[in-house]
Amino acid sequence: MIRLSVDTSFEHLALCLTRNGVVLANYYSLCHRRNSAIIFGVLDELLKNAELSLKDVDAYVINCGPGSYTGVRIGMAVVKTFAQVYKKPVIAVNSLELLAGQISKLKNDFHVLLNCTRREVFQARFRVIEGQAVAQSEIMLSTLEQFIENSRTEPVVLYRVSSERRKTELLFEKLELLELDYPVPDALILDRLGAFKMKQPEYNHDALVHPLYIKRDVEKSA
Repeated sequence: MIRLSVDTSFEHLALCLTRNGVVLANYYSLCHRRNSAIIFGVLDELLKNAELSLKDVDAYVINCGPGSYTGVRIGMAVVKTFAQVYKKPVIAVNSLELLAGQISKLKNDFHVLLNCTRREVFQARFRVIEGQAVAQSEIMLSTLEQFIENSRTEPVVLYRVSSERRKTELLFEKLELLELDYPVPDALILDRLGAFKMKQPEYNHDALVHPLYIKRDVEKSA
């Protein structure tokens, strides 16, 4: 099986081509949200180097968010268009699953935090099962203050979108950050997660895939 994995949800562009789990091409670049301008050129180059065409791709894996609103839509539009034209399945992996995929050896549960704006964080709990980080809770959107108050100093994987453009936030220094087993959340992790999901009994080849947008629960946060 040939899979094409695509991630445009953050400030980087990541694409990966694999055949039966073997990497044919892997691209990762901090393009600072220039995804729409370069994605087709990068994809053409990857396919050319692998001596493949889009019609050879058997399945697509996409980061469905949360993340940059525009970024998520770019990746989803590209992948869903290709999949519709060639009648191929799309496997959705969310951003927190992708970030959790950087951990593979931890024995205890851990949290993944995705910080996109101000002090708000998307959060979920994960557990490594047979080398694979598996979600133990749904994704929630809350404030950093609420997480620190309720987390009991449990270790976290933290990803801050465009952190270099923001003011220093001292609250982030209170978090216990995990040492990552894999340095960046690239499309190779995305491919591995897509392959894992395709093997699950509940996997639905025909399931519709949409961007994942999560709103904050106002009542619980009051």
